[in-house]
Parts: sequence; C-alpha cells; structure tokens
Amino acid sequence: MGMINGKLINQKTNQFDEITQNIQYINQRCEYLQSQLTHISSQDNLQYLQKLEQRIGFLEKVTSKQSKQISFIKISSIIALLFVWSICSMNNQSEDDNSQLQTQAHPKLVKVL
Repeated sequence: MGMINGKLINQKTNQFDEITQNIQYINQRCEYLQSQLTHISSQDNLQYLQKLEQRIGFLEKVTSKQSKQISFIKISSIIALLFVWSICSMNNQSEDDNSQLQTQAHPKLVKVL
C-alpha cells in the first residue's frame, strides 16, 4: 500500500480513533443501561413489597373480623346452651314436683277407699 501525502496513514489512525471512541461510547451506554436496569428492578421490588404490605394489611383486617365473629358465635352458643340447660332443669323440676304430688295424692285415695 502506498502513501499519498500521508493521507492513508492518517485515515487509518482516524478510523482507529473512531473505533475506540465508539467502543468507549458503547461501554458507557452499557453501564448506563445496567444502572437503569438495577434501578428498575429495585423499583419493581419496592412495588412488589408495597403490594405485599397491602395484602398483609387486608389479611390482618379479615382475620380480625373473623376472630370477632368466632368470639360472638362462641358467646352466643354458651348463652344458648345455658338457656337450654335451664329449660331442661325446669322441666325436670316440674316432673319431680308432679311425681311428688302424685305420690302424695295416692295415699289419700287409698285411705278414702
């Protein structure tokens, strides 16, 4: 290859400089994109954590409501059982009273006859 007034050598060095500048630009662009990617992934993680916190709050509300409902059901069932027990005990007392009255009434009938 010949050299005409030094232009061939200058063109090759200029091309080499352009290539190195392009490589540096590409490296800088890659670093920028990587930083953007990490920033985006950290934002995604934050959004995911916020969604999880919202779900946890919702679940806490639901479990609190359900525990109140269960407590109400337990108290209501205890009251109902006490009511049934008192009715049964009243029926037993009235049957006992009736049987006592019948035993007291029979001896008088026997004496009369």
